[in-house]
Amino acid sequence: MARGSSPERVLCIKLKHIGDVLLMTPTIRAIRLAWPACGIAALVPRGIEGVLQGNPDLEAILTLDRRAGLAGARRTIRAVRGYGPDLVLEMGGGDREALLGWLSGARMRVGYTPSGSGGWRRALLSRTIPWNGNQHMVETNLDLVRACGIAAAGCRPVLAVQPEARARMAGRLAAAGLAPGQPLVVLHAVSRWLFKAWPEAGCATVLAHLTRRGIAVAVTSGPEAREAEAAKRVLSRAAAPAIDLVGQTSLAELAAVLERATLFLGVDSAPMHMAAALGVPVVALFGPSGEKSWGPWGEGHVVLTSPYLCRPCGKDGCLSSKKSDCLEAISPQAVLAAVEPLLLRGAAAGGKG
Repeated sequence: MARGSSPERVLCIKLKHIGDVLLMTPTIRAIRLAWPACGIAALVPRGIEGVLQGNPDLEAILTLDRRAGLAGARRTIRAVRGYGPDLVLEMGGGDREALLGWLSGARMRVGYTPSGSGGWRRALLSRTIPWNGNQHMVETNLDLVRACGIAAAGCRPVLAVQPEARARMAGRLAAAGLAPGQPLVVLHAVSRWLFKAWPEAGCATVLAHLTRRGIAVAVTSGPEAREAEAAKRVLSRAAAPAIDLVGQTSLAELAAVLERATLFLGVDSAPMHMAAALGVPVVALFGPSGEKSWGPWGEGHVVLTSPYLCRPCGKDGCLSSKKSDCLEAISPQAVLAAVEPLLLRGAAAGGKG
């Protein structure tokens, strides 16, 4: 890749979680706008590729199956070498990403400056830039393409809703009693990371209040047993006619439900980022994680926190208890006060049918 020329193929590597992968899509869009003729591929963990399905800026999605051991790693290496990128953006800041970028054969490999004893990792990259932790992750990702000469501005993350998933979930929601045009709140206030979960009692209080007002509430969770059990307890405590989608949706199906929603209410999670990507107003509850870096991207969202001087600490609960006092201090009344104006705004805009 000659200086000043555009690459033929770019590979973006992000071996992180669902939300992390979704938040790299503004960078992929920036590449597509700057270099419309180049091919772009993404390398992500197996099982997360669904969040990139249908992305119009990508020509290929490659995966790494961590559970497949050495055989899986070999398959991934063959895939990245077969793609033949001449520019790799190593967007995860990890050793594995840097090694796979080097093994791809790309002449240009741009990543973040390693901290601590990361000298060998620096040798795998042809260019490094400082990691800026004082900005949103969307901006941190964009710093990599800015280092390549692209004057990029952050757009909304790109999430495509699959037509078959849209039709399937429309049927399921209707069968569950959702009427055309009825306001729908997606409640995702539990997490497999217990220190990020809002108390079940508060979730149940808000759920019951909303359903009494004639607002449909769909309760969602990830598939992990502990998370699903917590969401089921919320449903039981609320004793309200909610739509139970706990642990029952794929990424494509969840996107279709979120697209129909009037509002998303939940904690720092992948569904929060998915809702924001679809332009759905978000009320997000943040405790130990930092909303400055990980809050819902875009305008019109509300982030609720509590005035604890020790947050955001990034720890797994107070004194490693898996419970975060700063998150539990957010009251149901504060949540409802944040939800109401957004519901009114949705109603004034005509709602979704």
